Amino acid sequence: MHLIVGGKYMGKLSYARRLYGEDASVCDLAAAELKEIFAAQISVNLQDGVKWLLEQGESPLDFFEANLGRLADKILIGDEVGSGLVPADPFERLWRDETGRLYQLLAAQASLVDRVWAGLPRRLKDGVVNIGRKNSE
Repeated sequence: MHLIVGGKYMGKLSYARRLYGEDASVCDLAAAELKEIFAAQISVNLQDGVKWLLEQGESPLDFFEANLGRLADKILIGDEVGSGLVPADPFERLWRDETGRLYQLLAAQASLVDRVWAGLPRRLKDGVVNIGRKNSE
């Protein structure tokens, strides 16, 4: 698994496409059903998947823990949602907290973890990865 996090519109997907190829299939969890995460090579907007699960009354951590094996060869991309003001709305606070917890779980399980800011990647965790790459690093 390769986890890529960073701010919105900071170049995370472009970075993933440089590594894994322009033809890699992409699932956008802002618009797709969560189950589509298993078919795509790259999934973006993890934070929206968390929000959808919470709206359904489901635990995002339980869902992702139960499916870690199915995500082992995936590239997962999520926006940073924990910076800035703490939301007054209880659901928005819960969503932010659960997104952070999910990123911690995925970072612990991922072979590679990168943070992308202004199009510049910073490797946070480097390990053996079983994802087919376009380019070697």
